[in-house]
Amino acid sequence: APEQQRAVAAQAINACPNSVQLWIKATELESDKKSKRTVLRKGLETVPDSVRLWKAAVDLEEPSDAKILLQRAVECCPQSVELWLALAHLESYTDARNVLNRARKAVPTDRSIWITAARLEEAVGKGPNVGNMIKLGVKSLRTNGVEINRDEWIKEAEEAERIGSIETAQAIVREIIGEGIEE
Repeated sequence: APEQQRAVAAQAINACPNSVQLWIKATELESDKKSKRTVLRKGLETVPDSVRLWKAAVDLEEPSDAKILLQRAVECCPQSVELWLALAHLESYTDARNVLNRARKAVPTDRSIWITAARLEEAVGKGPNVGNMIKLGVKSLRTNGVEINRDEWIKEAEEAERIGSIETAQAIVREIIGEGIEE
């Protein structure tokens, strides 16, 4: 019976309160959104650095509430690029730029933050900024010891093109076309 399953889950969580998997399972045993939210909030009080719990909690919310949760999530999990990008996606242009700047400071070795920033510039019609964003990104990543893998960047360009960010795709190709090729 569902009550017994929830009771067993509660006992398991009391025994292992830091088990993210148990919190997720306990959430799944709940039938309504409000109860799922309650379980996830308790889980996040216990394991605030769990990206998985934050993502599950955000998935239950409307965009305005999701944004509030994500603002807290990036404070608790500053190394999660996925949470930073999700927050930027829900923000206005100016706030998204600020979020991406904070994300770059928190995770200076991730190219997806730079590519997202370029796509944001393109989306608001600031085409000239797109190339600069990619150029700065490659330079910053190198400065932070990241190897610039041409094939990975080409895949990023293909993905940008697939979703309609043509200027971003072109800027990526322009910037890395000569990467790893002898003079």
